[in-house]
Amino acid sequence: MPTSQLTLFAPENAFPEPAPCDQTVLCWGLGADSTAILVRMLEDPVAFGLRPDLSDLIVINAVTGMEWPDSVELAERHILPLLRAKRVRLVQIARGGHSIAKDGIEILTDTRTPTTIRTSGEWSLLLDLQLSGTIPMYGGARLCSVHSKGEPLDLWFELNLTGSFRHIIGFEAGETGRARVDRSYGKTGRNPWYPLINWGWDRLKLLSYLRERFGVTWPKSYCWACPYPTSSGSLPDHMARAARFPEQIVEAALLEYTAQALNPLFTLYANSSLRHQLHQAGNSRALDLLAARLDSGPWSVYEVRRVLTPGRSAWCRSWHGPRCAACLAYEQQHGEPRPRCKACRGLPKQSCTRRVPDCYDPQKKGTVWRSVRRVGVLPRRLAKASLDRFASAPGRELVHTASVVDGYAFGFDRVVTLQRGERFPAVERQFVAAPASVPTKARDGFETAWRSARAAVAAPPVSGAGLLPVA
Repeated sequence: MPTSQLTLFAPENAFPEPAPCDQTVLCWGLGADSTAILVRMLEDPVAFGLRPDLSDLIVINAVTGMEWPDSVELAERHILPLLRAKRVRLVQIARGGHSIAKDGIEILTDTRTPTTIRTSGEWSLLLDLQLSGTIPMYGGARLCSVHSKGEPLDLWFELNLTGSFRHIIGFEAGETGRARVDRSYGKTGRNPWYPLINWGWDRLKLLSYLRERFGVTWPKSYCWACPYPTSSGSLPDHMARAARFPEQIVEAALLEYTAQALNPLFTLYANSSLRHQLHQAGNSRALDLLAARLDSGPWSVYEVRRVLTPGRSAWCRSWHGPRCAACLAYEQQHGEPRPRCKACRGLPKQSCTRRVPDCYDPQKKGTVWRSVRRVGVLPRRLAKASLDRFASAPGRELVHTASVVDGYAFGFDRVVTLQRGERFPAVERQFVAAPASVPTKARDGFETAWRSARAAVAAPPVSGAGLLPVA
């Protein structure tokens, strides 16, 4: 069957199909999109410009460590037997550690006879989020996907592929915007290909295809702590999945609880917490498990400090371009204003340095610097008692934030000793009891930024006396 017969219709915004290469790589995320492409390739490789024996096809899966069990089970039951029968090379990789530059990637499997889907490596996205005390953020760039999938894949390509190769990605029809962004990355030798877009296959079509082929409704592949189900309109399906797999959703709820303890603004969803959504869905099993995990696990008291710098002014962005610091660095090195700096053109006696105050707007928030100091590791009730003693000193007050889920002890206890102001720079400091999963850590240069910002806002020092030794 020629390739043209695979195309149901050619949308006006279809992308050109790359010419056949010596190697074709399909990024398989276990979900319906990439699975539908993979199955069609296995059934008729020649139609995709592949060798009949599929020796030029590499299927690669970047493992995050947060995949739903049903996605893994379906892949092992239906797809791995096909890969073994066709002797297709399956590579499973994971990020080697927090730093891709230092830790590289971990090869979990590289075989033509795969029998299992690996669910985690030594490093996982879950571990990274636990140690950082954060959660995946909705809106903007999907950095968790970039770190746990994009960067490991790019490094594997660089280390293992030579010359040009076709890179197949499962963007559906209607996701041409994502495809355009992907094409802009422009890795040397990488020729991206989006078959579903060129076929005009939307989700209904590819789900129908997989249902006819395997007799099942193939689920979405996404991390169980992903915040996007609420924004994509699939929250009911997400809550139904959470009911089937309470152990996984409890891990997500624990991540959110700890992150929210360190920063009250951190919730998985834009307008509510995961705990609230589980309560609304009647998932008492998950809430019971969450309450038990909070009661039985180790806790600590954390000192959390933040520095909030002022953001760049509109004036600065207009005149100094994307990097104001580059103007100052140029002037310091050459003794004259940077040629591209509009503010300095034709003004030999006026320098960028004299215009620095105009570059920052005290009404705009810029960069946020954070320091977390873990004080003691102890049972939950003792962590609460330690915080109570600390709050009993003059001038301190224990603030309890009640949980939105009635009947469960999901609130937060914190002592705010330094409240941020309305202008920037600003500083804030609080002590809070939370699960002891986050180690003592601070961004490089934090202490210098803290002293400078505290002096700017004339904030008095606050002692941490009365707490346990640092853990």
